[in-house]
Amino acid sequence: MAKRLPTLRQMQILLALAEHKNISRVAEILHISQPSVSIQLKNLTEVFDSPLYHVNGRSLEFTEAGIAAVNTAQEMFFSLDKLHIELEDLKGAKSGVLKLAVVSTAKYFLPILLGPFCKRYPLIDVQLDIGNREQIIQRFNQNKDDYYIFSQYPKADNLVAEPFLENPLVVVAPVNHELTKKMPISLNRLSHYPFLLREHGSGTRHSIEGFCQQHNVSFKAKMTIESNQAIKHSVAAGLGLAILSSHTLDYMQDDNLVKLDVEHFPIQSQWYLVRNKKRHQTILAELFYQYLQEEGLAKLKNIAKNQRNL
Repeated sequence: MAKRLPTLRQMQILLALAEHKNISRVAEILHISQPSVSIQLKNLTEVFDSPLYHVNGRSLEFTEAGIAAVNTAQEMFFSLDKLHIELEDLKGAKSGVLKLAVVSTAKYFLPILLGPFCKRYPLIDVQLDIGNREQIIQRFNQNKDDYYIFSQYPKADNLVAEPFLENPLVVVAPVNHELTKKMPISLNRLSHYPFLLREHGSGTRHSIEGFCQQHNVSFKAKMTIESNQAIKHSVAAGLGLAILSSHTLDYMQDDNLVKLDVEHFPIQSQWYLVRNKKRHQTILAELFYQYLQEEGLAKLKNIAKNQRNL
C-alpha cells in the first residue's frame, strides 16, 4: 500500500507555523480559518505518524520530527522556486519576477531605482518585501529573494555583499529648534538634548553605537521607535532630536525638519547589495544588477544632490 504524502498546502502551513509559532497568526497570514489550520496540521501529523510540535500555554515548540519536517518543507519550496526561475529564464528577461527584500530605510530611494527599470521591462513583476533588519536576515537565511539591501549586513559564509551607495547618518531637528541658530554644534552640547532612536539591532542603531564608542560620547535616549517615519513625525512634534539616514530626507521634501551641522557628522556608512551564493541568478536579476551599476546609482545621486540644493 502506497504511503500517504503531505500536500503542498499542509507543508506551507507547517512553514508558516515554524515562522510565527502561532496558529491564529498562520490563519490570518494564509487567509484561512483557524479550524482549517488545526485540521490540516492534525492531518499532517497523521501522515508522518509522529507529533510535530507541542503547545505549552502560549509557547509552541517543535519536536525533532517537526524540525525535520520543516527542513524538508523548506527544501521542497526552494526546489519549486528554483524550477520557476529556470522556466522564466527559458522565456527570457522580458517577463518573470524580481524578488527584492530591503530594510525599511531603503524604501526612501528604492522606488527611484525601480521606476525606470520596470518601465523598460513592463511585463516583469517585482516582489518587494520591506522589514526591519532581523526580518530581512530571516528572509536571507531562507534564501527567498534575488537581492537584499542592508546598511549592516549579517556575517555568513554563503553571503556576497557589495557596497553600492553611501548612507550618511545625520542629526535631524524640528525646523524651529534652538540648535538651528547655534551651528556648528559640538558633540558635548548635542549630548544634553533628548534623542529618539531606532531599536537595538537596527543598522542605524548599530552605526550610532559604534560612533559613540569612537568619540566617547552618549546620547540621552528619550524614546525608542521602530519606524523612521514615526521618528520623523515625533521629531517634527518636538519630542526630541534623531539620527537618521540622510536618505530619509534626500528623496522626500520635508519642510518640518532640518539637518544640523554637528561636529564629526555625518556618520559615514554604506548601503550594501547582498545576495545568497546558493541562489541561482536569473537573467532578470542580472539585468537589474547591470542597470543599477550603469544607470540607477547615477540617477539616485543626481536627485539627492538637487534635493539638497533646494
